[in-house]
This record gives sequence, C-alpha cells and structure tokens, in this order.
Amino acid sequence: MPCIYPLLPLTVSFFTKKAGSRAKGVGQSLLYGLSIIVIYVGLGVIISAFFGSDALNALATNGAFNIFFFLLLVVFGISFLGAFEITLPSSLGNKLDANADKGGLAGIFFMAATLVVVSFSCTGPIIGTLLVDAASKGDRLAPAIGMLGFSAALALPFTTFALFPSALKSLPKSGGWLNTVKVVLGFLEIGFALKFLSNVDLAYHWNWFDREIFLSLWIALGFLLGLYLIGKIKFSHDSDVDHVSVPRFLCR
Repeated sequence: MPCIYPLLPLTVSFFTKKAGSRAKGVGQSLLYGLSIIVIYVGLGVIISAFFGSDALNALATNGAFNIFFFLLLVVFGISFLGAFEITLPSSLGNKLDANADKGGLAGIFFMAATLVVVSFSCTGPIIGTLLVDAASKGDRLAPAIGMLGFSAALALPFTTFALFPSALKSLPKSGGWLNTVKVVLGFLEIGFALKFLSNVDLAYHWNWFDREIFLSLWIALGFLLGLYLIGKIKFSHDSDVDHVSVPRFLCR
C-alpha cells in the first residue's frame, strides 16, 4: 500500500544501523513486528469483550446494522478509489512518535504504534472490513483472530527484510503501481459490501435482490475494474499509463 511500502527500507535501515550489531538489529525488528501484532490483536480483543458473543450474533442478523455495514464498506471502497482519505488525528501520531524516541522496549512499541497511526489511511478500510465481517460471523473470537492474521501479514515484511536486508535491493521502486493496488482493493471493497446488502434483503424479506442481480452487479464491477487496469478509467492519483504490461493485462 502507498502509505506502508515506502516505510519498509526506512524502518529496516533504522534497526540494522542504529542497533550496532546485526543480532541486536534482528532482535529489535522482531520486537517491532511483535508490537504491531499486539496492538492489532488488542483492538480485536477489546471489540470482542465489548460486544460479547450474544451481541455479535444479534448484529449478524440485524437488518439495520447490515445496512450500516453496507454503507460503511461502500465509504471505505470510495476512499480507496481516491475520493478522500480516512486518517486519525495528526496530534496522536506526533505524540506516539515523540515517545518512540525514548528507546528501549517502550520506544520500539511506540514506533510500532506510530506505524499503525500513520498507515491508517491505507489500513483503516481493510481493518474496518475485517472487523465488520468478523462481527457478522457471530463468533466472539473472530475479531481477535482476524486481527492476528492481518497484523502478522503487516509485520512480516518488516521482520523478514530485517533478517535479509540485502533483499531490499530487489524490491521495485515506489510509484503509481501502488495506487493501482489501492484502487483494486477499492473495487473489491464495494463488491464485498454487496454481501451485507443481501443480508438486509434477507432480514426484511424484501426479495428485491436475487442471485442474478448480484451476479450482474459483480460482473459490472469486474468490467469497470478491467477498464481501469488497461487505462481506460483514471482517478486523480493515478499515473499515466503509456502501455499495458503483460501482468496488468492478465490481471484484467
């Protein structure tokens, strides 16, 4: 994602150079990755504890909440398309960054917390979608388990490249392709939102949206995504596409 990928070389070089020794740098990067996991899983645990299994089961079948979830995911999808960014207050990031300068275990933890806040414009919609879907399952542990998977995936590149810093040279440079990834996720978010619209239809017995309608909507979204990938549709943050690469064409 555009707000995470550029931080990889900066974070890895910080641990490998400031630590003084490779072993210490690897240890600090592992603590950094673990801190990321603890923060996100902690959020999932709080949500699970706050709602409880009975409330989560009620949310899964409640028409009003499913309408809310549908609209929420549409908003997340539109934000990925570039209409606006969902961010946390900058003052929060500044405070966490100031605490990160303390050093030691606390400093590493606050560095991870700063990453969580700074990257929220990219990760926020994904986290929101994950938590909404987990809550709709009605399983008390689902939010925490979902956040464990997400945070592990987020922490993995930072710890892996700290173990093998020379591999950073093989990474492609940041560019317009990162925004393409973001927009593709935006289309997927909107497509996923239709699941909750289906739940609303079932909860109120409207019978407005049958299987054929949803298939038609997903096909339409897929067609628009294909036009975007071959450069026929452009958004404000997109780079000019002079030619269509083979991988991009195959994704289409």
